[in-house]
Amino acid sequence: MLTTKEESGLLKKNSVRTRILSLFVVLALFISVTQLLISIIGINILNRRDSDQLLEHLGRESASNINKTLELVQHSVDNVYFYAYDQLEELFGKLFGQTFREEYLDKVAFLSITEADNIEEVMSFYYRLTTDIKDTPCGFLYIRGDDGKFYQQPLMDIEKYDRADTEHVGWYWVPRRAKEPVWLGPYYNQNLNARVMSYIVPVYVYGRFAGVIGMDIDVEKFCEELQDITAYNTGSAVLFDVEENILYGREHSDGLNRDDFTSDEDRLLNATNNALFTDHPAEYSTTHGQMKVFACKLINGMTLSINAPLDEINATRTKVMRYSVLICVILLAVSLGIMYYMINRSLQPLQELDAATRKLSDPGRDREIRLSYQGDDEIGQLTRTFRVMSEALKHYFKHVHSLAYTDALTNLNNKASYEIIKEVHESEVQMGCAEFSVVVMDVNNLKQINDTIGHEKGDLLLQHVAACMRKVFVGYPLYRIGGDEFCAIINNDARPQDLIDRLQYVTAQQSEEDMEIFQCSYQVAAGAATYVRGEDKCFEDVFARADQLMYDNKKNLKARERERDSGR
Repeated sequence: MLTTKEESGLLKKNSVRTRILSLFVVLALFISVTQLLISIIGINILNRRDSDQLLEHLGRESASNINKTLELVQHSVDNVYFYAYDQLEELFGKLFGQTFREEYLDKVAFLSITEADNIEEVMSFYYRLTTDIKDTPCGFLYIRGDDGKFYQQPLMDIEKYDRADTEHVGWYWVPRRAKEPVWLGPYYNQNLNARVMSYIVPVYVYGRFAGVIGMDIDVEKFCEELQDITAYNTGSAVLFDVEENILYGREHSDGLNRDDFTSDEDRLLNATNNALFTDHPAEYSTTHGQMKVFACKLINGMTLSINAPLDEINATRTKVMRYSVLICVILLAVSLGIMYYMINRSLQPLQELDAATRKLSDPGRDREIRLSYQGDDEIGQLTRTFRVMSEALKHYFKHVHSLAYTDALTNLNNKASYEIIKEVHESEVQMGCAEFSVVVMDVNNLKQINDTIGHEKGDLLLQHVAACMRKVFVGYPLYRIGGDEFCAIINNDARPQDLIDRLQYVTAQQSEEDMEIFQCSYQVAAGAATYVRGEDKCFEDVFARADQLMYDNKKNLKARERERDSGR
């Protein structure tokens, strides 16, 4: 172990003041050494950073704008799907009747037109039901006319084409096989005589395939906004499809198949994939010179690539070199800034301690404290002391929490804890995702025992009843919400009446064992109610039904007890 003198010297050596003084010395050396290098290195770094940021910003912004169109299509198709699915799920059998089927399809078509009118890139939309519902083609197809309005078109016979024929029936068979929403294309749709991209959602009801809902985007109209994307002076955008073919480029406005790529397109594709992997601009060479590219993935799997010539990117370097002389003037200010940063970093443990102190002092926040500093200086000693103190406080707060939310007599959850869980279930009810049952319980003959042999025996009775409840409601929270009133909240995996029957059986056995103690029998009346969506507007509705059933059960139990007593 270190002696007191050695420990004092170590603390001086590692003190905050010593560090700051050392930093000043290091900084002075840094200024002298870097004065000759800062101009060249600084200009290169700034130029690279700015060019990368510009390409990244342009790429992300352009991808975001394109994704908005794709997301809008997805959102529109999903809206139509959920509406069609809800109707289909409730009235699936009625679709076999022609009148109802036509009314149903008219409603879905009206919603589809409303959604598609807001997206100018949409060329067509459709809802095609499976032939299981009707042997002949059933559904609808609308195509946008030259005036911008949608007109219904005759349905094609799907069975006439091979299932692998993507250009004719891929929109039907691909999502059906996938059993989930898919983006299809870009591809040439023979039915529309146009290049399209399709977003299609398969409809399954009760595990049975019912049809597909989808929209087609006009690729030519979709690519129009790419024409205006320009990086620096001559940089442009290139759009790759999911198979790495060029869908659009300034030099390939009609697209270019992967097999027809020249060495320039191959290098562009490799650099694009590298930029996607690193999420950072990548450089590559072409026959025209050095280029830099940044790429973003679109939500339908396509890739947007933004490229620009390096000579245009580096043109700013010449301008910046004219101001390199100023770097020597501001070097001291930069050094002071670095010093300020390093001092702050050195004092970061104190900031952690300050934040931890505020966290401990706020009763509404999580009190889990994490202090990373492990040094041997004064701050390190303070940090270790604070850790010990925070652990002690955490155990203390845990003990206080237990006192606040546990019933002292029965060791069940108390009324305050019940109010909290009630608010949780109330929120679930309002969001429409609640699944629970409420069991309300009451102890019969407690008043008689209190009045005849005293409240101490009554408290003991409540403890015995609580023990019975714990045996039955294993894994479910139990709450004492009044003098002899109890409540349990269970999920829908359990059958409430089975639990009630089990509780009354266990209680009856316990009552027989306790006859000498309490000089009379006792019972637990109980009622249960399960949340019903659409019927129950709030948690209290479920509780009220359970409470009423409990009172009914209480009357029945007392009636049986009177009959049993009169029979004696």
